[in-house]
Amino acid sequence: MTDLMEAARHVLEVAMASHWLILVLFLAATIDAVFPVVPSEGLVVTAGMAAAAGHQNLLLVIVAAMVGSIIGESVCYFLGRGSGPALHRWMKRQERRQRMFEWVSKALHTRGGLILMTVRYIPGARMVATLTAGATAYSFRKFILFTAAGVAVAYTYVALLGYLGGDAFAHDSLKALAFSLSLAFTIGLVIETSRRIMLRRRGAKVTAG
Repeated sequence: MTDLMEAARHVLEVAMASHWLILVLFLAATIDAVFPVVPSEGLVVTAGMAAAAGHQNLLLVIVAAMVGSIIGESVCYFLGRGSGPALHRWMKRQERRQRMFEWVSKALHTRGGLILMTVRYIPGARMVATLTAGATAYSFRKFILFTAAGVAVAYTYVALLGYLGGDAFAHDSLKALAFSLSLAFTIGLVIETSRRIMLRRRGAKVTAG
């Protein structure tokens, strides 16, 4: 077990010091926006740790993730714009996706693009939101504006978590990664739990009214 931990620690340290990390991060953020199966947030955390160790530039880490995500989300937007009835059929295959589609459609035209900034914190909702924005012909100029603001906040926050972990556990990269990911998970859990409580209270008020 100790040998395995040491091997993992060595691989992590090599990855953090790699000149290819920024390119891999950019590609992961791009792909993650279209196919949410690549853990780009984990890579951003790792790159933030690398910045704390002096191997990477923190600003470059954030910018690479931002640009990759904006490109990927723009691809999703145009896929939604050109998909037409096919997108509606795909949404209806799953009740949760259908509800998200209807909610985002309504929110985009009532609360504006701020929904594009906040929806990325709801698990699995970002791709549905970007596709919906395209399908409902939401202004691409506004889409880019709010998307850029959203990814700037999101990736700065994630990179700083990695930087904080790397700074606190400079002597042990595995502990730093575990600390940063645990902190990110805890904060995400608190946000999601608070959101669900608010939705339930809102629903209870509507029912009572």
